[in-house]
Amino acid sequence: MSRRLHRLITSIIFILIPSWHLLAKQNFDSVEIKVHSVSGQVFYLQGSGGNIGLFIGDDGVFLIDDQYAPLTDKIVAAIREVSQQPIRFLVNTHMHPDHTGGNENFGNMGTLIFGHDNVRSQMEIAGSPQTPPLITYGEDMSFHINGETVYAFKTPNAHTNGDSYILFKQSNVVHTGDIYRTTSYPYIDVENGGSFLGTIKALDLLIQISDSETKIIPGHGVLSNVSEVRDWRDMLLVIRDRIIESVKAGKNLKEIQESKLTSEYDERWDSGRRIGSANTRREAAYKELGK
Repeated sequence: MSRRLHRLITSIIFILIPSWHLLAKQNFDSVEIKVHSVSGQVFYLQGSGGNIGLFIGDDGVFLIDDQYAPLTDKIVAAIREVSQQPIRFLVNTHMHPDHTGGNENFGNMGTLIFGHDNVRSQMEIAGSPQTPPLITYGEDMSFHINGETVYAFKTPNAHTNGDSYILFKQSNVVHTGDIYRTTSYPYIDVENGGSFLGTIKALDLLIQISDSETKIIPGHGVLSNVSEVRDWRDMLLVIRDRIIESVKAGKNLKEIQESKLTSEYDERWDSGRRIGSANTRREAAYKELGK
């Protein structure tokens, strides 16, 4: 299938079954936005969707991701619990609507929205109804705000092809987007450039830039640390090696799925849904390792 035809089919799918149809299934009225302290002026917000990074100070508010559009008022109210300063900057860690859904609302407030080049381009290819980042970067970008250097930089293709880590250098905090989560197996969005092997490389990078005191904000779940990231990465290495051995033994994807080669991990990490499930993670790994 040609790339042009693939894009056309993808766009038609988004028109016929738009991503925002998922919003109708959620009762946002019942969602509570909770503010969690991380380190000094750094916080994260939990609600419905990806964790929002929040950095406050006299220079203004700096956000990482923004969940869904219907939650913007609640998110702003939660921010106002800790800061009355203007919301100046917002960085999207990747393209998915539970991280970019509020972009239009925050843009209308005057917030400048940033993201990697591939966040914007992939949203356009997918026909996403969410507003893409207004300012993009190829490799990295530094923000100097509230006495802190905030460093946003591209990772190896992992969850998608537009993933970024956001590092608060002085505070020793990293927001990982959906490369790392404490709730389930990784979700490898292969349709949007995600990679199982790239996820391992991205986790190696996260371990490299972290020390024992680093606070790690995952895309989903609770505050973490480099020891937990290392364990999660090591689990993926075991799974990688087992799938490689299965491929060498001539097993196909169906046989690998039925072999339960990750059974000792599944009770803790299998979400039971498409996102974060054992099956989708094994399938993504097989598509790379079975070539």
